Amino acid sequence: MNKAFTADEFINLITGRDKSERLIIVEESIIKDTCLEGFDLTNITFKLCSFENCNLRGADFSGSSVSGTLFRECPMQGCRFVRSDMTEAIFRDIDLSDSDLSGANLYAAVLEDANLDGIIVDENTKWYRMVPPEEGAFIAWKCCSELRVVQLLVPKEARRVSATRETCRCDKAKVLSIKSIDETISYDWAQSTVDPNFYYERGKWVEPANGFEPDRWKDSSRGIHFFMEREQCIAYQTV
Repeated sequence: MNKAFTADEFINLITGRDKSERLIIVEESIIKDTCLEGFDLTNITFKLCSFENCNLRGADFSGSSVSGTLFRECPMQGCRFVRSDMTEAIFRDIDLSDSDLSGANLYAAVLEDANLDGIIVDENTKWYRMVPPEEGAFIAWKCCSELRVVQLLVPKEARRVSATRETCRCDKAKVLSIKSIDETISYDWAQSTVDPNFYYERGKWVEPANGFEPDRWKDSSRGIHFFMEREQCIAYQTV
């Protein structure tokens, strides 16, 4: 069962901790209506927690884990997440402007409709940058019904986006080949796993039937979904 902290309980936990200890763990807990502006929240593991209506402006989460944690109606401008584990954390509609994400891991983090103005990242920040090439043509892959693997050419003029996972989207591609997983059988067509009325045909260009969503952070939105590696699309479809 989730533990619901009062504001005083949580502040006492944070301010009263022994900082000589490497980490403290806060697990499956709800922190609500608490002012934590500028607080030192470093080296804490927040596991599947929820921050709701908390003032987190300028809070320092450096070296902490917020994996799987939900942030709801929390101002978070100027936070520090240096070398933090932000995997699968949910920041939907959160103002993260001017926050420092240097060295952070954002795999599968939800950033839809978040304010990311002035975000600081570096070469060690993982899963913030675009996965596909931002310019030029490239080869991509997707897996369709009956485990038919489609090889795509994404042209240089195509729009392309990705969020914080391996999955990518584009607005136009040409079908180069369609083969079985073991590459022993070639096909002329493949049926989409999402839209049974949408087909990929060898040698033909395809565009998404319902248009393209240019906002890269809307991960499961409109577009032709693909992976950059053949093995990735197979693994995704066969899990």
